[in-house]
Amino acid sequence: MQNQFKPQVENSLEVALELANLSLSQVERFTELSLEQAKVNAELAQTQLSSMMEVKDPAAAIELLKSQLENSAKSLAGFAATAFELSQEFQAESTAFAESHFDKAQTAANKAIAENLKKAPEGSEVAVNAVKAALDAGNKAIVEVRKNAKKSVELAQESLAELKKHAPKAAAKTSARNKTRA
Repeated sequence: MQNQFKPQVENSLEVALELANLSLSQVERFTELSLEQAKVNAELAQTQLSSMMEVKDPAAAIELLKSQLENSAKSLAGFAATAFELSQEFQAESTAFAESHFDKAQTAANKAIAENLKKAPEGSEVAVNAVKAALDAGNKAIVEVRKNAKKSVELAQESLAELKKHAPKAAAKTSARNKTRA
C-alpha cells in the first residue's frame, strides 16, 4: 500500500522544493534591491549634507531643500517602480509554475475520467455524455479564465510602463554609479 502512494509523495516533495526555491530567489532579489537602495540613500544623504554646508543665504537654502525633496521623491518612486517590477516578475514565474503543474494535473484527471468513462456499464450513455459535456465546459472555462487573467496582466504592465516614464529605476542608477567607480 505504501508503494502505491510513494510516487505522489515524491512528486509533491519535488514540487514543494521547486516552489521554495522560486520563493527564495524572490527574497534574494528583493534583498539585493533593498541593499542597492540603501546605498543610493546613503549617497544621496551625503550629497545633500555637503550641499547644505555650502548654502550661504536663505533663498538658496529653500531652493536646495526643494531640489533635495524632488531627488528623494524620484529615488523613492524609482525604488517603488523597481519593487513593483520584481513583484510582477515573481507573479509571472509563480503563474507559469502553477499553470505548469495545474496542466499536468488536469491532463491526468481528464485521462483518468476518460478511462473510467470507457468502463461505464451499458445503458449509461446519457450519464457518460453528460460527464463529457461537463468536462468540456470546465476545460473551456479554464481557458477563458486564463485568457482574461493574461489581459489583466497586460493592462498592469502597461500601467507600469507609464509609471516608468516618470520614475527612473533605482537599481539601474546604482549599477551605473558602480560602473563609474570601477
